[in-house]
Amino acid sequence: MTMEPWNLRVDDSRKEDTVATFIIFCEDEVSEPIYLRSFSVPGKVKITAVADQKQNWVNLSNAIADCIKNDLLEPYNGSYRIKAGTTTNIWSAYDRDMENEIVDEYVTTKDSIFSTAIQTSNNIGIKVAWSNDAFELWILLHFESVPHGTRLHRNYIYRRLTQIMKSIPNQSQEMSRITGSAAFDYKIHFKKRTNFTLHVLPLLTPERRNVAIANAISLEIYFNEHTLYHERNPCTMVHHLVKELTAFQ
Repeated sequence: MTMEPWNLRVDDSRKEDTVATFIIFCEDEVSEPIYLRSFSVPGKVKITAVADQKQNWVNLSNAIADCIKNDLLEPYNGSYRIKAGTTTNIWSAYDRDMENEIVDEYVTTKDSIFSTAIQTSNNIGIKVAWSNDAFELWILLHFESVPHGTRLHRNYIYRRLTQIMKSIPNQSQEMSRITGSAAFDYKIHFKKRTNFTLHVLPLLTPERRNVAIANAISLEIYFNEHTLYHERNPCTMVHHLVKELTAFQ
């Protein structure tokens, strides 16, 4: 896929007034890139959210290829690492997306792919805002906490978001028309570009974001550092990326 130039800067130091630059390789085409681009601040934070970069190894491979193309990686010990002096913040954002709600029917080979892709990214220096099971867990945490230690499939997350959106007070006439329908389903209706932008994004206020960060931290510390990444469910690392994005605002 063809991407616009990033105007990247490689230097040994960053002046205080330098624009913070983020390149984020997003799994999906709607929720992640729209949400993350919303943190852009002219003159302070520049965000390039590259959409539709897929899961795990595919996402990482795309990130590596474009970083090589733009001279952000250098060879190191038979692999790559972020080039010394690079001030651009490079992230990948992708999900586990379990194949089945029934634990015994998970595809374990994809578990190992998820975990090893994250570890490889860390070794290279590309940070990963991963979610297990889906990015929408981060959205849900703005409104409520979730059970610790009980694996949650994304269908649970979508069901809860459907119920929550239906109960939001003081909805606009258009949002009420959508959520008031008996057929309303968050995944079907609010993972569309216009609806997510108009009806979901405005609900993710700084106050709710603070709640989401606290909820995400609670999930993160439930697991110890020796727990395999794919076993950390429910869990999300999106709060680490969000905290970096908002630090420059």
